[in-house]
Parts: sequence; C-alpha cells; structure tokens
Amino acid sequence: MAQHAKVAALTDELIHSVLNFDPTANKRAYKHAKDVAKQGLRAHHYPRTTQFDVQATFAGLDEKFRVLNRNHLADALDERVREISKRPAKCIPDCLPAETTYPPPELTWKDILQDDPHRDDEIWKDIDYAADSSEDDLLPTKIEVAKPSPPTTADEDDTYDPQACLVAVDATAVVTLEEAQFWKQEAEPEHGKLDITELHAIRETLFMLAGLPNSLFHADSRVGPEYELRHAMARTTNHLLAELGDIGRAIHRLRQWLKRPSSLPLVQTFEAAVTKRLLEYHRSLALLQSKYLVPEEPTTVSLLELHNNVRALSRPLLRLAQIVEEIEPQLLINPFIHLEILFDQISLAQMALEDDIFRFLSHIFFDCLQTYLKPMRRWMENGELGLNDETFFVFEDDSSSEASSLWHDRFVLRRGQEHKLRSPAFLEPAAQKIFKTGKSVVFLKELGLHTSRLPAIAKEPRLNHEAVCGSLVDLPLSPFSELFQAAFQMWIESKYSLASNVLREYIFTDCALIQTLNSFRIMYLGANGSVFQDFADAIFERMHVSQRAWNDRYLLTELARGIFSAELQTTQSERIIVRSQRKSCKSLFASVKVLSHILLDYALPWPIMNIIQRSSIPIYQQVLSFLLQCYRTKYLLQRISPQSIREIKDSGLRQLSYKLRQRLIWLADVLRSYLTGTVIDPCFADMRAAMSKAEDIDEMSAIHMNFVARLQDHALLSEKLKPIHKAMISLLDLAAVYSQQHASLEGFNPRWTRQRNSEKKKSRRKSILPMKLEEDDSDSSDVGDDESAESDLPIATEQEAVLEGIDQDFGRLLPFVTAGLRSVGRVGAEPVWEMLADRLEGEGRCGQ
Repeated sequence: MAQHAKVAALTDELIHSVLNFDPTANKRAYKHAKDVAKQGLRAHHYPRTTQFDVQATFAGLDEKFRVLNRNHLADALDERVREISKRPAKCIPDCLPAETTYPPPELTWKDILQDDPHRDDEIWKDIDYAADSSEDDLLPTKIEVAKPSPPTTADEDDTYDPQACLVAVDATAVVTLEEAQFWKQEAEPEHGKLDITELHAIRETLFMLAGLPNSLFHADSRVGPEYELRHAMARTTNHLLAELGDIGRAIHRLRQWLKRPSSLPLVQTFEAAVTKRLLEYHRSLALLQSKYLVPEEPTTVSLLELHNNVRALSRPLLRLAQIVEEIEPQLLINPFIHLEILFDQISLAQMALEDDIFRFLSHIFFDCLQTYLKPMRRWMENGELGLNDETFFVFEDDSSSEASSLWHDRFVLRRGQEHKLRSPAFLEPAAQKIFKTGKSVVFLKELGLHTSRLPAIAKEPRLNHEAVCGSLVDLPLSPFSELFQAAFQMWIESKYSLASNVLREYIFTDCALIQTLNSFRIMYLGANGSVFQDFADAIFERMHVSQRAWNDRYLLTELARGIFSAELQTTQSERIIVRSQRKSCKSLFASVKVLSHILLDYALPWPIMNIIQRSSIPIYQQVLSFLLQCYRTKYLLQRISPQSIREIKDSGLRQLSYKLRQRLIWLADVLRSYLTGTVIDPCFADMRAAMSKAEDIDEMSAIHMNFVARLQDHALLSEKLKPIHKAMISLLDLAAVYSQQHASLEGFNPRWTRQRNSEKKKSRRKSILPMKLEEDDSDSSDVGDDESAESDLPIATEQEAVLEGIDQDFGRLLPFVTAGLRSVGRVGAEPVWEMLADRLEGEGRCGQ
C-alpha cells in the first residue's frame, strides 16, 4: 500500500507540472489526465530471484574466468561473494547488480532521435482530452495558469518553479542604448558640432587607449573636430584629449611593432616581455572602465581625473615605447642592443628617483637577460656552443687545432668594429672569466676528467630583480650597475671556480708544472752550475777531440741525458733531445758563435704546452747559447796556463798576453755572473711565486710569457738590444782569437816544442774578425838554435801586432757596450743594465 500511495502522489505532481491548471476548476479534465497517467504507470510484478541460481552463476563465472586464464577476475569475484555471504538476508540475490565485462555503449542523440524524432508535428499540439472521454463536454478554450503546487512529502526532491528562471525585459533599455550611440546623432546646425557628455568622452578615450575602434579619435589618435563638451572650455578639453591622443599614438606604435615578429630568440624574448606589459596595461584600463561602467560607490565623472590617472599609468609604458622606437633600426645589426639600452635607462631612472620606471624596466631587463644567459650557461657548464649562434661572443675558430694549442687557438672571442667585443657593454668586465671557464671545461673534456673530477653543479644564484635590487619598496641606495656586477660576479663564480680549481689542481699535481719549470731552469738556465759545467765541458772536449763528429745529435743526446740525470728524474731526463746544425770545422776555434747551433729540446706533455708555448722555446735556446758562449770563453782561456805565458821570451809580448788573458777571463766571469745571479735567479723566483697563485691556464701562460720576455730583455737578447749583444759576442770572440794566437806562439818558441808545423806569414790584422790558421802538412826539419833565434824576431813582431789589435778592439768595444747599456737603462728604467754597465766600466778603467 505504501508503494501505491507513493505512485499516486507522484502522478498528481506530474499532472500538475504538465497541465499547469487548478484541479478544482475543471475536475473532469483533471480526472481524465489522471486516468491516462495511471494506464501508463500501471504496476508490474516480477518473480523473485532464486538464490541458488545466483550461486550457480557465480560458480560458472569463476570457472569460465579460470579457463580463460583470467585468474585475477576469478579471485576478485570469489572475494566479493564471500563478503556478501557474511551478510545473510533474504533480499540479497535481488540486490546483486548484473554487471557485464564490457561497458554499455554510450547513448547518443542519434539513438534518441531514432526512437522519438523531434520533427513530429504532433508533439507540440495541445492534447484533446475529450477524445478519450465518454462525455460530450469540451475542454475550456482558455486554461488558467495555476500556482505551482508545493513539493510533495512523498519524496525530498529539489523542485523549483520554471517561471522563476525568466527575467523580465526592460523596455527602456533599447532606448537608453540608442541614446548612448551619440555618433549616430546629427550635429546642431548652429555651429556644426555634436555635444557629447564627459562620460562619452571618457569611454571613447579608454577605447582609444586600448586600441579599439571609437568615434571620438581618428585612426592616428587625433581628436575629431566634430565633437565638443559644452560644459567645458574648448581649449582645455582639446588640450586634455590631445595629450591622451599622444599617449595612445605611442602605445599604438608599440602594438604595430609587435605585429612584426623576429626570428632571433633574444628579440623574441623582448617582444614577449613587451606583450606581457601591454596585457597588464589593458587590465588596468579595464579596471578604469569598470569604475565608470559599474561603480561600486558614487563616482565623479571627470576627464581631468582620467587624464591624470592615464598619465601615471602609461608613464612606464611610454618610456618602453621610446626605447623600442630607438632600438628598432639596430636590432638586426645588434640583437642585444635592447639589453644595453635597458641597462642604461634603469640606471638613469634610479638617479632621477623614478621608482615606477626603475622597477618596470628592471623586470623587463631581467626577463630578457635569462635568454642571453642560456648559451652562456651551456658554455660554462658543458663547454658547448650553439650552432651558428651569432649572438654569443665566443665561437670556435679552429676545430682541428692540436691539443697542445687548444687553449690559445681553438676558441676566440667574437669582435666587431674597432676590435670591440660583440657582447653587451655591461658584460665586458666578466667576458674573460666566462671565456676561461668554458675553455677549462673543454680542457677537462680533452683530459677525460669532465665527469670524474667535476662534482655535481651546485644551485646557481638567482639573477632577477629581487636578488639584485632587493624586495624593498624604496629604491636601492647603491647604484644599479654596482649591484648588478656584484650579483653577476657571484653567478659566474659559482661556475668558474669549480672548473678552474679542478684544472689548476690537475696541472700542478698530475702534470707537475713546477717540476717542469725547474727542469727548464737546470737545462737551459744553468741553475746547477756544476752539472751545467760538466755538460759544457763535455761538448768542448768533443770539439777538440773529434772535430768532424762532435755535433752528432745522437751522441750529444745521450751525453746530455747522462749528465742531467744527476739532477733530474729518469722520466724527465729521457725527454731531453739535442739537435745540432752542421757547420764547417775550420770555424770551431775561431768564434764562439758555433755554439748557437746546438739546440736542446724537451718533450713536453700537451697540457703543459698550453702554458709553456712553442714560441718561448727559442728564447730558452738563446739564453742557453749565451751561457755556453761564456763558458766556452772561460774554457779557452783556462787552457792557456800562466806558466806558458811566462815562458814567452819577449817581455812586451808576455805582458800583453797576461793582460789580455786577465781581461777576457774577467769579462767571461762578469757576464756569467750577471746572467745567472742578476737575471735568471730573480726572474725565475718572481715567476714561480706568481705561478703558485695563478687561477687558470690563461694566467699561468701570461705569467710564463712575461717571465720569458723579461728574461730575453735582461739577457740582452731582445731585438732592441741586438747591437749590444753583437758587441758582447765580438768581445767573447776575442778570446777565441787570443787562444789561436797563443797556440801559434807555442809553435814558434824553441823552448816549447819543435813538432809544430811552420806557419805562413800573416798580414797584420787590426779588426776583431777571427783568424783562420792553415797548417802545413809537410814535416819541419830540425834547425839549430841560432837559426831559430834568427827567425823569432819577425814572428814575435807579427804576434805582438795581433795581440795589440785584440787589445785595441777590446778597448773599443767595451765602451760601446757600457754606453749602450746606460742608454737603454735610462729609456727602459731597468736597473740591471745600469749595474752591468758600472761593473764593465770599473774594469775598463783598471785595465787601461
């Protein structure tokens, strides 16, 4: 009975909602509709579900699932059957849903319209309730609208009145809308202008500023002359509207520029930043419009107030429009010109205390800077360059360069006109560090240490407005340029220090840079005088014993390795290679210049060759040759013993020989002491101290190049000191000439030996050119003491003339050297040259 009562209540509610009339007004029609509804809603009786059939179906499904290898479905079904079985009730089989494995098809409008098409013409006709009635009464022609019945208590459904959803139409709205369209009205014939309200002018101005069509302003944002505000002075109104039009014209040019997009990522980022600020500007204009359209409180309509608000709102955007207009012709040539201009304008706004413009441009600048930082970050972290990236200031010049010149030749800085770096001006102070960091990463990759030695990259510092300028409302006290440089240096250091420290440790520890420099000091610069003396003496002895094969490179290499192994490690001494240029044997004793053809090489590992470059090796060779020439001079003079000079019969010749030997030995000692004590030791000490503090390969290479250049200058080997060096070599050559002359004196002295070959008479020489003595192969016959005595006079006279010529050349060349040293010392402000000149002049005065 409860079910029938509920159905009856729902039927009454359905009839009320469909017929929409009062049952008391027409009981027959209501009764007829109720009978029709009951026939459609008559009850149906179904038998109950047998629980044994349900259990059999479950068992069949379980077996089926397991046969189909769907054990997970069978297990899930079994689990749920057991759960239901724990709740005994006689209605459970009726409550179980009949679910299928596949979901039912989705209902579509095609299926709905197939059964009940909406084009049926009868569907919208009124129902003729008298057709089914047995009575002759007709339905009333006019059906009164009854009030909706309240919701029944049979069910707590949410019900509502459809009439409540209808909104009454205001008949005056159309009239008001037509009156607002002032542009359709005709001008007054008296003065040919149309009077508009101040609200109309404000609305049209906001449309113009937003770039929308309007009637008050023309396409170029000029005010139309056909409108006026009667309640205000024409000049005042026109002035306000003209200024507002200027603002709109500038912003319109900004929109037009955005319609011509660029293909460069840097410019695209700038365009996106400008677009974002334009959208924010449009939102602000929309808020101004809502103020007059739907005011929340009484609002005064004032064009002057709008003018002030728009000026304050548009001021940053107008400055941006001015920047865009300035840089637009240059963007294709210089794609980062906007970064430079923004940087300058931010600094200018800070100095002018324009807080709004400072913050507005600063945020745009940092938005654009992030795109420029991407290739920089990739270069500093991975040593990679973008393909044909013309906007980055680093590019690969020679990809096939050797590893020994990787640091100096493979990558270069991109420069433009007047050798100016192709990067934003505010980044130039840090460009070298950025360049070095990327090269350090490439260097580590070549060594295979990029992944093994470099730890995980730490989180880089932020580089935005808040990180640089702070989050305070007021302007920062420090200049923006200083704040940015400090923050940017921190950003670079987070990447620079990591790669630079790893590479520096590898160069000093694994490649043993300092040990290599010490080896160069021993081999080329004579740091260990005893070992270097042994090396020089071994070469000189070979020159006297075997004149033809003395410079054999294999023998000299083994000789050098054996001698220097006393000071160097085995792995270091095995890197030594000696080369020699073949020269005539006749000049071995005539000049010390032949020693410049002995070249000492050292096989360097390629990482060290990026620091000790190939161009510095010839300077080491020159210093080595100069030292060997000084040692050669001392060696030749020491072979002339004072005892042999004392046995010279002629007293004048004997005194002159003593004098020359003393002066030449003194010269060789002074030069050797100057080179080793005054030049090499201080220069090397300064270089080593600076090298221990170097941070990267660039600094190490620069320190070594400065050391080599200083060594070359102080050792009198540079191009500007070439005349002085030649005079020095000529002074040392006098020792070779003197040695030859003394050997000839021994051949003609009857008290020494009679096994010397007779010499041809020589013409007297007063120049410093070496003498080439030719020996006669014929055996000399024994002569008596009287015949020897007779021949001693002309020979002694000739030898005395040669020795006097050597003495004169020495007295002529020494003042030239000292004067030259003093001259270049005053020009170059080098005290070492003055010191050497003082020492040489002191001997010159004593020897006169």
